[in-house]
Amino acid sequence: MSVGFHAVSRGAVTDIDYVLVIGCGMIGIGAIVRASMRGANVIAMDLDDEKLELATHFGARYTINSKSEDVHTKLQEITGGFGPDVIIEAVGSPITYQTAINEVAFTGRVVCIGYSKQDVTFQTKYFVQKELDIRGSRNAMPSDFRAVINYLRSAQTPYHKVITSVIAPDETARHLPSGMPIPERSSGSWLSSDK
Repeated sequence: MSVGFHAVSRGAVTDIDYVLVIGCGMIGIGAIVRASMRGANVIAMDLDDEKLELATHFGARYTINSKSEDVHTKLQEITGGFGPDVIIEAVGSPITYQTAINEVAFTGRVVCIGYSKQDVTFQTKYFVQKELDIRGSRNAMPSDFRAVINYLRSAQTPYHKVITSVIAPDETARHLPSGMPIPERSSGSWLSSDK
């Protein structure tokens, strides 16, 4: 969640913005939460209707299923023909990167979180003609962690909707993929098993 919160800060989201979050995994949900906390009109986009439903519980006002709906038409309807002021790309595929550049409003901000494992081809004329700001976002700052903690402590947080299981520290090894290094406990601190 803190990574999504940080992306919203990188995008300088305000209460007058339409914000499209592409990808409704936990990072995308974090961006949805923070953008809605800032008063933005949040649009969630994903291929999965269950994730889109979840996004509405965390502050998305609008949803778009990019598999079954025309993304451009829907965004134009929602934003009054202008396009989103901020697009947060939280997937990392060539098509979602291209969608972000194509659909963002003039003088808009695109915040890139996802890594594409393939080359991405852009129409660079949009960078110039639209006067775009394209910003990278990775990790999170201490202020983002504090904001997430405050959000999770608030009474209206539906955090139970994203918890699949609770695992005691002693049971962690059973739930990790085989071959993953397991931390060892030594003298009151956690140390990597290879150190």
